[in-house]
Amino acid sequence: MENTEKKTNWFVRCMIVAFCVLIAAMITFSYFYIEPKGEINSGVITLLSLLLVLVLSESFDNFSIGKLASISREVKKKGQEVQKLEKDKADLLSQLITISNTQNQSQQHTNVYGDYHASKAATVERATEQEVQARETDEEESNKSSQREYRTDWRKIETMAMEKYIAKKGIHSSNVIPEAKLVTQFHGIDPVSNHQPIFDGYYKDDDKEIFVEFRPNRGMHLMMRDRIYMMLSKLNHYQNVKGVNTHLDLVWLNVPDEESRPKSTERFLQDFEPAIASGLLRISEIDFTQEEANECKREA
Repeated sequence: MENTEKKTNWFVRCMIVAFCVLIAAMITFSYFYIEPKGEINSGVITLLSLLLVLVLSESFDNFSIGKLASISREVKKKGQEVQKLEKDKADLLSQLITISNTQNQSQQHTNVYGDYHASKAATVERATEQEVQARETDEEESNKSSQREYRTDWRKIETMAMEKYIAKKGIHSSNVIPEAKLVTQFHGIDPVSNHQPIFDGYYKDDDKEIFVEFRPNRGMHLMMRDRIYMMLSKLNHYQNVKGVNTHLDLVWLNVPDEESRPKSTERFLQDFEPAIASGLLRISEIDFTQEEANECKREA
């Protein structure tokens, strides 16, 4: 049976070869011997096409003129599928980014205080007990009231102010770091000084980092202005190095029986007008009642 197939194949091939030779002879005769000589007419073109088809069909196992025309359509179809896949990929990536941003925003309102210390990327930490005591000593020296039988306990005032501030801003107390300072890796951001001021509080609100500082609203003497300037300078360097949106929220405490100095306050606003205009410094106020002020008094 295999011999029969081989004979049949050879027979067909011989017939195709003979037919090709015949067509080639006809083309040669028509081109060289029929007037006008050397003319390529429609008959010659037809014979050449037929000869080409026979040669190609013998050279390849599967040959179809229709498939040659379908190649371009197939390539175009594949290109459209690739474009569709790229569009679907872009849409999926956009959805993932949206979900990630939404999750990050929700976590900012649910993270506990310990997350700031556990995170490797933390840039703000709580000051040590020794640093807090040194700061309180400096503030007590500047807040001393002369010729009074009592003295305001500003530590209690600031504690109450923080509670009022948190309630006013609508944030959770666990998301606020009290007595906050920049971590060690940011000590070199200021080319002038390595001193790290201690802020009364720090928290994040969406894409903003907010530092909080409480001050009695009785005027800003030179030492306090220098301290605020130091804080703003550090935050400005911190903002430029880290590339974040941050500002100092300076909260003035309106405590009864404390002497007010409007001229000193106006001078302070004039001196720090550039920081206020740029958004680096924001000022707000918290009022205390007489009863709350009395709770924070102690004998001098």
